[in-house]
Amino acid sequence: MAFSSTCEVHCRGLSVLVCCVIIVEYDFYLERNLLMTNSPDTYKTQLDFSTEWEVPAQEKYIFQYYHQQLEDLVANQLHIHGVKLYTVEAGIIVTAIIRHSLPKKLRLDQVVLIVKDKEGKELARKQFEMELFGELDACTARPWNFLFEMEDLLVPYEEITNEMDFDIVFEYYEKAITNFELYLDENWLSGLSEDQQNYVKSLVATLEPLRENEISIVGFHFHEMENVIQVYIIIRNSYADTLTIDNLPIQLFDAAGDMVCKLGFPIGQFEIESKQARPISLSFPKEVFMKENPDFSTWMIEMIPQTL
Repeated sequence: MAFSSTCEVHCRGLSVLVCCVIIVEYDFYLERNLLMTNSPDTYKTQLDFSTEWEVPAQEKYIFQYYHQQLEDLVANQLHIHGVKLYTVEAGIIVTAIIRHSLPKKLRLDQVVLIVKDKEGKELARKQFEMELFGELDACTARPWNFLFEMEDLLVPYEEITNEMDFDIVFEYYEKAITNFELYLDENWLSGLSEDQQNYVKSLVATLEPLRENEISIVGFHFHEMENVIQVYIIIRNSYADTLTIDNLPIQLFDAAGDMVCKLGFPIGQFEIESKQARPISLSFPKEVFMKENPDFSTWMIEMIPQTL
């Protein structure tokens, strides 16, 4: 078995929202119940309003206007967009729109929000209980008011002006998982030379870290035959528990970025222990290709979004 090192491969895993160690501020991507986050599509959210907040009809039109100006979301994204900032005696009130692109309902228990000026200077930070905010239907958006009291301000109150330009972001805690152990079963041990085994080990060691509670695949070898394409991939598991995968749905893209094939591979009781990396080979029959004469000078594989 000879490995090719010239092809460009990109594969995204699936992500789960966690609260851990490294603080990163951005619009983050989340997953509940092992939803794969590999769709190239974008999503336009639908605006709705909480039953806990009686919004006058005129204000609803204003929120609809702001909502229509927002860019579409990528798959499984949680985003917050600031609408207005008001100074009040108790501190500041920020009106914002929270939206998400999960294909199922979402309930937020707590969020930590940071208000910044347009230069990126932090003005306020607070953790909010979101019980009254309620549950969001799939791919929806909802406006909400957030009160930052005086003790939540990070700058003197006088530095904050009524209806000033601002940004608001989630504070997201993320722990990076590294040092995955490569597991080779008997078939791989007997099928790979010592040099090839060392190559795969070194590849695993150089892959980017994963977030906690994430599954990721990366392709490392591509072999084209007369009637079939064979792809070798490595699956990594950053969950604390062993995962069992029965079916692996994969999309194959060519150098033009066109999807050539998508298949579900029944791989039996394929177990991956925590912090383990395992290789597997997949065969794509050319008879099911959706494109004639694809250019595989570079290629890409992605997992098809689904719930495991």
